[in-house]
Amino acid sequence: MDSTEVTSSQWMEICRKAFDSNEGLEPGFAEALCAQLAEKVGTLRGETVAQAFIDGASELAHYASQAFKDNENALDAECEAVAVSRRVVRPLLQAKLQGRLDELDQQTKGVAAPCPKCAQATESEGRRRRTWKSVLGLLRLKRRYSCCTSCKAGIAPAQQALGLPDGEFTARLEEVCTMMATTVPHGMATELVDKLCGIDVSVKAVQDMTERRGMAVVSEDQAESQEHTPFLLTGLSVPTQTRPDDSSPSSAAPKVAYVEIDGVVPITREELTGKELSATDRRRQKRAKKQKARGGKGRRYRIVGREVKNAVLYDGKDCVAESPSRGSILDKTYVSHLGNWVPFALLLWVAMLRKRFDGAKLLIVLSDGSEWIRSLANWFPIEAFLILDLYHVKRRIFEVAHAVFGEHTREARAWAEVQGDRIEAGNITHVIEALSFLAPRRAQTRKLIADLKGYLDNNRDRMKYPEYRRRGLRISSAAVESANFHVTGTRLKLQGMRWSAEGAAQMAVLRADLFNGRWEARTRQLLAA
Repeated sequence: MDSTEVTSSQWMEICRKAFDSNEGLEPGFAEALCAQLAEKVGTLRGETVAQAFIDGASELAHYASQAFKDNENALDAECEAVAVSRRVVRPLLQAKLQGRLDELDQQTKGVAAPCPKCAQATESEGRRRRTWKSVLGLLRLKRRYSCCTSCKAGIAPAQQALGLPDGEFTARLEEVCTMMATTVPHGMATELVDKLCGIDVSVKAVQDMTERRGMAVVSEDQAESQEHTPFLLTGLSVPTQTRPDDSSPSSAAPKVAYVEIDGVVPITREELTGKELSATDRRRQKRAKKQKARGGKGRRYRIVGREVKNAVLYDGKDCVAESPSRGSILDKTYVSHLGNWVPFALLLWVAMLRKRFDGAKLLIVLSDGSEWIRSLANWFPIEAFLILDLYHVKRRIFEVAHAVFGEHTREARAWAEVQGDRIEAGNITHVIEALSFLAPRRAQTRKLIADLKGYLDNNRDRMKYPEYRRRGLRISSAAVESANFHVTGTRLKLQGMRWSAEGAAQMAVLRADLFNGRWEARTRQLLAA
């Protein structure tokens, strides 16, 4: 029945049924509207879709026939119109999805689907109906379901082929909910989803969606970084470097490529175990685990901080001046990872391959001088030109000045500005000599001076600022400092937040996806996987 075509005359009859069931529309108007619909749409394929149109058109006609209430304003009317639009389209979406499921089931009829766990042939249990919650409301769909007699795993091939997940939410709704939860805390995310989509989703459901997506993204990124690694397990370079399918064309290789690197530390916690707990605490902890508690008296945690390593990649030609004292970067790519620098370097290398940075004539790494960043730059299979962030050096000079001459005193400011000018002029030796003349009484201040002297001496090769300026190179890592705050900090460092290491790692990569504009592309990648 669903494969038949509904002719124009039948279409007019469908429309007439829909509009005749609602009062408030004049017969002549309804007749003219039906004729216009029949002329524009022509034929409608499928009796199920035709019935869905009747349901939707009835809803639309009912809304059109309602008079504007005296106490109703434009805001109320617009909210109601959005809700009606969902109710109008939902039956049609359900019918179209059902029609596609029917086609897919018909194509595989009589073919035993392999078990997703043991790969043995499964036995069909007929067509089963189930529901999904979508951005338009509940979708009730029927598809063929098979079950494995050995491991009891079930599979619905048509459902998988159409991209309908095993969970209770559609991929689009999960995409919306996880995007909200990546932007704001979970409780607020549920309120926004309810306000914008009219869908009631619990905080726990949003948390589960976000955790599930975070785990999948981390897994995909790890697999991708291993696939495109520049080194073999033996430490030798790979014979032929592969790059992601969505990489920029070879002609897009930049002349000057920048990679800014830094880290930010959200507050994470880890559970105390063993001898760190008293016998009473261990008993409480055991009871809490049995009851699946998520905290409280039954558990004890140590508050720690683990660094999220951030990188910002951009092409030198995308750096523009908004004013004489302010610049802007038109296009940036973010990479975030909680953990040590080696897996972070692999992720960063994939991003560099995607942007063709491996073909840049000059690759510049801007940082605050941390040793792990120097190690990472040396790890790259291509030569990197390291520059120390000028303003980080000046900040450390001001810290010493305040410790020696007093907080925010004229003497401190004057001394620090002189040393800062020397740094910009490339006179590192003069600054180190000036530090040697300082003789504070406090041991803490003396250590601060010694640390700065060692810092300047170890980074001489990255502080040739007059040369960098002559060449038109950037000398500030402000972009990654901004990423520390906006990309990572504004979600992971909110007041009172405590994260598990896994949760912080997942949210860090989700935030990078969000700011890279890859959210929908990532959804499709996860569905394909």
